[in-house]
Amino acid sequence: MKKKNIFFIVQIVLSIFLISSCKKEIPNAPVPDTTTEPASLPAIVIGQSYGGGIVFYVDSTGHHGLIAAKSDQSTSALWFNGNYIEIPAKGIKIGTGQQNTSAIINYQGAGMYAASICNQLEVNGGSDWFLPSKDELNLLYFQKAAGRIGTFANNFYWSSTEDSPTGAWSQSFLNGANSSADKSGTYYVRAIRAF
Repeated sequence: MKKKNIFFIVQIVLSIFLISSCKKEIPNAPVPDTTTEPASLPAIVIGQSYGGGIVFYVDSTGHHGLIAAKSDQSTSALWFNGNYIEIPAKGIKIGTGQQNTSAIINYQGAGMYAASICNQLEVNGGSDWFLPSKDELNLLYFQKAAGRIGTFANNFYWSSTEDSPTGAWSQSFLNGANSSADKSGTYYVRAIRAF
C-alpha cells in the first residue's frame, strides 16, 4: 500500500513539474499598471472645432495646442499704431505669439492694429487671443493648404514677429511665401489662442 502511495505522489510531482515547465514566459513583458486611472479626456485632433476656433496644432500629449479663430478679424489692418519703434517682439517659434502680442501692445498702446484687434477678441468667453508668431502663422498656412482647417483669403496675413523698427513678418496664404513688410501695410488678421 505504501508503494502505491509513493508511486502516486511521484506521478503528481512529475505532472506538476512537466506542466509548469511547458508554460512559455514572455521575457521582460510589461506588467499592467492597475494603479493609474485611464485618461478621462479624449485626444484633440487637428481640424476639430474647439474653444471657439479650429485646432491647427496639437502637442505630444494630445491635450494642448493652438486653435485659430473661425474667421478673419480684419481684412486691412496695420501692424502698428503709427509709431516706428523697435519692439521686443522677435519671437519666431511656436509658442511665442502671445508674448510678441503683449510686447506690441505695451509699446504701441491703444488702437485698432493687428495685435490689438486679436487681443480684444472674445469668443465663447475666451479672451486670450493673440496674433500668431511667424512659425505659428506658417503652420496655420500649411494646415490650410493640406485641407485640414477652414478657409482663408488668398492674401497676406500679419504675424506678430517684428523684423526691424519699420518692418514685420507677413505670410501669403496663396503660395506660403514669407516676407518682411512695412508696418504701415494693410493685411489680413487671424487671431489664435492656446489651449
